[in-house]
Amino acid sequence: MLRYILSQKSSQKKLYAIVAIVIILVAAVGGYYYYQLSQGPKAKSIAVYSYVSDFPDLDPSSAFEDEQVILANTYEDLVYFDPSNTQPLQPWLATSWENSVDGLTWTFHLRTGVSFHDGAPFNAEAVKFSLERTMSLGLGGAYIWDPVKAVNVVDDNTVQILLKYPAPVPQMTSSQYAAWMISPRIPANATDWFNEGHDAGTGPYMMKSYQKGFQVTLEKYPGYWKGWSGPHFDNVVFRVDRDPSVRLQAVQSGDADMTLDIPVDLLSNIQGNANVVVIDSKAYRNLVGMINTVKAPTDNVLVRQAISYAFPYKDVIDSVWKGHARQSTGPVPTGMLGHFDDLSQYNLDVVKAQSLLTQAGYPNGGFTITLTYTSGDQVEKSVAELYKAQLAKLNINLDIQEMTTRAKYTLARGDPKQAQNIILFYWWPTYITAYDFLFNLFHSEKKHIFNFSYYNNSQYDNLIDQASQLEGTNPTQAMQMYKQAQSMVIQDAASLFIFDQDTTIVYNAKIHNLSDNPAYTETIFFYNVWEESSG
Repeated sequence: MLRYILSQKSSQKKLYAIVAIVIILVAAVGGYYYYQLSQGPKAKSIAVYSYVSDFPDLDPSSAFEDEQVILANTYEDLVYFDPSNTQPLQPWLATSWENSVDGLTWTFHLRTGVSFHDGAPFNAEAVKFSLERTMSLGLGGAYIWDPVKAVNVVDDNTVQILLKYPAPVPQMTSSQYAAWMISPRIPANATDWFNEGHDAGTGPYMMKSYQKGFQVTLEKYPGYWKGWSGPHFDNVVFRVDRDPSVRLQAVQSGDADMTLDIPVDLLSNIQGNANVVVIDSKAYRNLVGMINTVKAPTDNVLVRQAISYAFPYKDVIDSVWKGHARQSTGPVPTGMLGHFDDLSQYNLDVVKAQSLLTQAGYPNGGFTITLTYTSGDQVEKSVAELYKAQLAKLNINLDIQEMTTRAKYTLARGDPKQAQNIILFYWWPTYITAYDFLFNLFHSEKKHIFNFSYYNNSQYDNLIDQASQLEGTNPTQAMQMYKQAQSMVIQDAASLFIFDQDTTIVYNAKIHNLSDNPAYTETIFFYNVWEESSG
């Protein structure tokens, strides 16, 4: 009996032990899952941005094409432009700034505790070095610094920018081109070094690898001044996929996380796909058709006005963009400071076009004009074909020529009398000012850079130059002068003002905090974005 009782007690002890172990295991597993839930979704470590073009120049002083999508993640400006904020000029590497009464001296107070990727400290000497390097190279967007007389170091954390004439320096220091802060420790003649895949910024990411023409990979900079708490990508890949169908399929399949510049017709392919999100964001970008004012027959203002009235604006918006764009009202895009909805504009009016042609001496049309567009750009191609069909009704032949970007610009930068009559291309701002559009596209110039209408009007030049000088001290008067200048180029029909474009972004539905800032064209600030891991 005693043996039985002892045996029974032993069994009970074993049972209690097993129950205790089970309870502990259940608690541990439950605690683990509770911990996982309390931590929220796990963040994906790598982002892949499928992009439409390559990045020919990674030198932050001279880059002037699509490189800003990379540079804005590896470098930083003194000021950040946020159009969604009631005070759009926000601190970045500068924490505050002020100007003298005459507008000729701007003082910037700098953020402390910031370092470049090579370990050099960010300070006033670095600001002076960055701006002076960019100004001395004089390439890309360096023209924005033309008002600058000197950059002076006041102390380690204070810098002064002295001007030859008043200018909106905080806007200039927020530019997506030619305003990035660069480490003073870069090698001499650093352009080749940058384009081998090196960087020298303060941004959250730094260069990891570079396959020219194909792919750029960034990795997070551990010493970034904002820190790395919370979910972030560890690596960001910018992959060049020129075919829009390939880019869209990459996002659908999960091979890429985001893309843009997808033709509207292709977007129907992802309707009902809960794994993909499509957003439209207003962009400070427009398509212009610069009209040659030197070469016959478009050297005649009446002909230019006639072909402006013969353009199918509504058809382009409705059939090409399916409503994802708006007809331009002048050179400055919708929503940007310096845009005016009440400017006069051309609309399709065949009767008026015919009347103007008759006044110009072409009652029966009977002439050919050439138009060039960028190879592979389906939007530009569709625009050109719709225009050709409309001009044919006036017995005008539009000779459409598809060219690479380089060939198109080379032709336009040669002899104007041998150049195309119309050149299609997009424009977006260096920094947020109407002067950027009005100067680059229509200010007279000895060497043709982007004024491909070859417009030459001293009254116009003086008006916008004076407006630019007033923009920092009397913006109201400056805006009225910009408005008057825009009326001039519209009346002179120096360009077809075709559409102001939305940016259509397609991305994985697990991505959080993705937004678009039109001041930084097609740029995603990856530090602010994260994605739930599917693993």
